[in-house]
Amino acid sequence: MTLIDAFKKIAPFINIMTTEDLGISICDVNECVLYLPGKKINHNIKVGDPLKEGTAIYEAIKSGKRIVRRVGSEVYGFPYIAIAFPLIENGVITGGVSIFQSTAKQDEIANITEKVFSSLQQIHSMIQEIFSISKNVSEISDEASKLAEYAKNNAQSTDELIDFIKHISSETNLLGLNAAIEAARVGESGKGFTIVANEIRKLSMSTKDSVESINNVLIKLKEISYKIDKNMKEIKNTNMNLYKLIENANSELEEINKMFEELYNKTRLY
Repeated sequence: MTLIDAFKKIAPFINIMTTEDLGISICDVNECVLYLPGKKINHNIKVGDPLKEGTAIYEAIKSGKRIVRRVGSEVYGFPYIAIAFPLIENGVITGGVSIFQSTAKQDEIANITEKVFSSLQQIHSMIQEIFSISKNVSEISDEASKLAEYAKNNAQSTDELIDFIKHISSETNLLGLNAAIEAARVGESGKGFTIVANEIRKLSMSTKDSVESINNVLIKLKEISYKIDKNMKEIKNTNMNLYKLIENANSELEEINKMFEELYNKTRLY
């Protein structure tokens, strides 16, 4: 029994031994001696049709080598891979066998994988943008925190100035009071001085009231500065946690990207 006859006997069982959609062609050096189409693979080849130049089985018989060729759906209406190899007996090429395997399922999976991979790339870009925005927010919060600290320190410095002004106001009031007492003591000749003394006391009281108002405003400013500083620190801590989440998400996404890229490459049979 020749190799061609042996393959002709085995060929009908090959398709039912696999879940793949396969077609089989067996040729001698001149013509087709057996053609079994698959479920969706059918080249309409008939026994006795001459060996067609340019086909995988033609190249395998002529070169004496295994030939693998991918054919798109634009040629016969269905995508497939042709795997052809020569049949050699006693050092002589007597024919060849070509197996046609549909790639429709693999192509569909590859297309879906490619779309998912593309979506993951977009998500990756979005995460990077969020990371950049978060970094800017952190920098702004740092700057705001510094300004709040500066305002707080300046408010504390102003406290010393206000205490000094209060002291002057108190001393001025005391001076005016003493002047008024002395003016009253000297009688009629001290009337003019009494007026001046009263004005000094009024100025002192007015200064005291103004200082109190300023002090109240500064107290509020200090409270606001403390709150701003506290909020900025909370924002910074939140951003730090966000950084960690983004880094973890980015790392996981890169792993998923690698897996999908590997899956995409594996779905490509050829």
